[in-house]
Amino acid sequence: MLSLSLVSLTLSFIAGSLGLPQHVESRAAGCGTSPSMTPGDFKNFTMTDGREYRVWLPKNYKSDKATPLILSYHGANRDISHQVDLDKLTEPLFNKDYILVYLQGTADDPDRPTHTTWEGAPDCLSDDIKFTNEVLDAVTGDFCVDEKRIFATGKSQGGGFVGRLACDAGLSKRIAAFAPVSGAYYIKEIDVESECHPETVVVPCNASRKDIPILAFHGGADDTIKYHGDFRTGACLPDVSSWARQWALRDGLSGTPSNSSIAKSDNGVNMRYGAGLVTLVYDGDNIAHDWPSTTPNDDNEGLRLAAFNASARIMDFFRGQRLP
Repeated sequence: MLSLSLVSLTLSFIAGSLGLPQHVESRAAGCGTSPSMTPGDFKNFTMTDGREYRVWLPKNYKSDKATPLILSYHGANRDISHQVDLDKLTEPLFNKDYILVYLQGTADDPDRPTHTTWEGAPDCLSDDIKFTNEVLDAVTGDFCVDEKRIFATGKSQGGGFVGRLACDAGLSKRIAAFAPVSGAYYIKEIDVESECHPETVVVPCNASRKDIPILAFHGGADDTIKYHGDFRTGACLPDVSSWARQWALRDGLSGTPSNSSIAKSDNGVNMRYGAGLVTLVYDGDNIAHDWPSTTPNDDNEGLRLAAFNASARIMDFFRGQRLP
């Protein structure tokens, strides 16, 4: 009897010979091993250096089936539990099929133990690119992950770090698509206010691909990370529309979105570049520093709710993406 791997190889060869799309899963080393946790549950893990992450397996997880995975990063001064409650990507309303991995930021200042940050923020000293690679190595060694379908999302500083992941030479080849929410895209290289010009500042980037899918969200009433950019805590923040336009140009697309003007709206406006390889969602004029949601959450308590759920749009976006 032919082995499963030999059958897959044979089908791949036949598809290639016929000129058909192959879409062969890239199965992680953890495939075929018994999981160290119960599907449907969470489990906390600690790296040798003390860094923490939390894994959630969908109820339908099978150790012999390659499963897509999402990395999720919390905002500054937050933690894993807050991000779990905020993105709700472990709830069946939004996701029943993807593994979730929540990573914990660091508190570099011992006098402020709850001041958690991510690499790229002005006051962060940690190497979170290395941390992310190590977590991916550990998770793909423990679980059956489809390594062609690994994704990243995050809020605020976590969203800004997702932008850095997309610009990293190594992780831009390891992660298929990126979805930052209310991202803080700090440019620490510009630490003088008079040199910060948000509309034209160039975002440093060393991505290894020119076809990187990006879906970003930002509210017009965000006074923490302003839509039109700012000089904040000693670093330059670009205009978010300029940040998205630079991604479009990196991907070889036109620098003009299909709908170039922002309508006065609370319903969100999709500014799509190309066929949607890069999309910036303007959450609405009255949406603040939020994870957009039609129901109350820790972000929008007492504020105007969004007319859509960012989590639903993120999952729809991820489902259509995979590494080339």
